[in-house]
Amino acid sequence: MKWKVTLSDLDFDWKEQEKVLSVIRRKWLTMGDLVLKFEKMFARFLGVRNAIATSSGTTALHLAMRALDIGKGDAVLVPAISFVASANVVLYVGGTPVFVDSTSPSDFNLSIEDLEKKITSKSKAIILVHYGGYLADFDRIKILAKKYNLKIVEDSAHSIGVKLSEGFIEKEVMAGTLGDIGCFSFYSNKNLACGEGGMVVTNDDNLAEKIRLLRSHGMTSSTLQRHKAKKYTYDVVELGYNYKMTEMAGALGIEQLKKLKRNNLRRKTLTKIYIKNLSRIPGFSIPFLNYPRNSSYHIFPVLLDEKVNRENVIKKLKAKKIQTSIHYPPIHRFSYYQKRFGFKSGFLPIAEYIGKHELTLPLHPLLKKKDVEYVCEELKKAII
Repeated sequence: MKWKVTLSDLDFDWKEQEKVLSVIRRKWLTMGDLVLKFEKMFARFLGVRNAIATSSGTTALHLAMRALDIGKGDAVLVPAISFVASANVVLYVGGTPVFVDSTSPSDFNLSIEDLEKKITSKSKAIILVHYGGYLADFDRIKILAKKYNLKIVEDSAHSIGVKLSEGFIEKEVMAGTLGDIGCFSFYSNKNLACGEGGMVVTNDDNLAEKIRLLRSHGMTSSTLQRHKAKKYTYDVVELGYNYKMTEMAGALGIEQLKKLKRNNLRRKTLTKIYIKNLSRIPGFSIPFLNYPRNSSYHIFPVLLDEKVNRENVIKKLKAKKIQTSIHYPPIHRFSYYQKRFGFKSGFLPIAEYIGKHELTLPLHPLLKKKDVEYVCEELKKAII
């Protein structure tokens, strides 16, 4: 089906094309000089000591779990409203994900009150997700983490390029650098898109060294180092993985990073147009209105009223060639998690309500004002 308004789109031009072609011409496709350049640019952009490129956001989170020695018997607190990878990576290392409810129907980020209730002697870390790019209440979370000696891993897949507002406990820093480890995704629908790819960032040099080893089979030298005759052999000192980023993804990342600030500002402008056109329309609410913290405006979610049939709305918008999505079904309600842990309906009431009624509308830098106005007009008709 050819959409009139797509949910997301790629801001690629001749610069990305030329960068990828340069990789093909050089015939070095695996992690090499362009990935290393992307890592340095990314670290400088965030103001962080270490940036380690990976094959995906999921592998970035997995490496974070391994680096923090999460294992059997360890509990990790995870928001229920997130992509399933946020919880899967805890299971990968033998830990137990403990699901936390959302704050409210107007703030989908994890509830600080429910978070503290779920902390036990087995709790070892928090996976902090900034839903839709809207920064969670990090200062309160950091206070709890310090009180209970918990590590913080930021799942910053949605929140790239977001700065803390002035007046917070921390100095002016960026999402992904607030906790012990930050993880980013460069999947095709992200604000910075490489198709696949991710990044782990940290100011802890010891953690960074371990992550670099784990990323490439635990080997003490890289293929590139041996290719350049800087090393001729290697040892394996950790049980690692093949989680390296390709040169083509690194090439795309370099050009996409240059556009990130501009594109985030465009997303903000489009969000304001949505809000202006959807204000005071019955049948749904707009979360994060007048939100006190910054955002990357990764997606534009609305929350349909209980009486509104979401499936019918999606079908009506599809008939008008408008693509929509759902962010997210609560992780604990997926069949695998119910079968494994036996979660009952109503376990996390706010997250479950959001999961049943949330609808994501198109948002990306290539949208025009008329596109947003068209979506708004058709949404009003679909709800009536």
